[in-house]
Amino acid sequence: MPDELVNALNKYFEFMVDIIMSHNGIIDKYIGDAIMAFFGAPVKRADDAIQAVTAALEMQEALLLFNEDQTARGKPAFVTGIGINYGVVTVGNIGSEKKMDYTIIGDMVNLGSRLEGLTKPYKQDVIFSESVYQKVKVAYPCRLVDKVVVKGKTQGEKIFTAKKSLNEREKEAWAYHHKALRYYYKQDFKEAIRLFKSVEKLLPKDFVAGMFMERCRGYLKNPPPPDWNGLEILTSK
Repeated sequence: MPDELVNALNKYFEFMVDIIMSHNGIIDKYIGDAIMAFFGAPVKRADDAIQAVTAALEMQEALLLFNEDQTARGKPAFVTGIGINYGVVTVGNIGSEKKMDYTIIGDMVNLGSRLEGLTKPYKQDVIFSESVYQKVKVAYPCRLVDKVVVKGKTQGEKIFTAKKSLNEREKEAWAYHHKALRYYYKQDFKEAIRLFKSVEKLLPKDFVAGMFMERCRGYLKNPPPPDWNGLEILTSK
């Protein structure tokens, strides 16, 4: 019911906003059930990207607690995805004399929105761009998820995810994954399948490994063209 939804959203926002603000994030706006936030303005810090990823990972941890309460009350669990991008944007008061908002706009913002949209088809809690990866790879273990061309773009973008830490099985699996990708992009699809199977043995429910194995089998039946660069062209947001 509408009133139940509003109450649940308000509680959810309380969880998430506290985390974002604790990492120097600014809440830009609520878009329905979504939160748009930015880091680095009005005060820029050297670790803005790390703080953004840390906030995202902590938000997913908090979501587990929120959903425990939802389930205990017989209500549906929330499923969220977080997209993060890093780059130059326009920041300032935008609007009319009657209504102004301190907000950010620009191509980097649009890409961040597209990355959030990719969390659903790739079944990842958090997805971020290569510009973020370059800033956070020293802080967190990261996994290359794919190389894509998002809707509205012509240039390819590597997309990544991360975890706060990996157990031994995950460390081994992610190592196999990155080795498999090297063979995949060299078009050695048989060896890539063998290595992705090793990922799946260690992480039986790993969606990304299964996705790449399916692609490899397709390319073995119908090889890609000579100029293939491994980019997935995405046609939806």
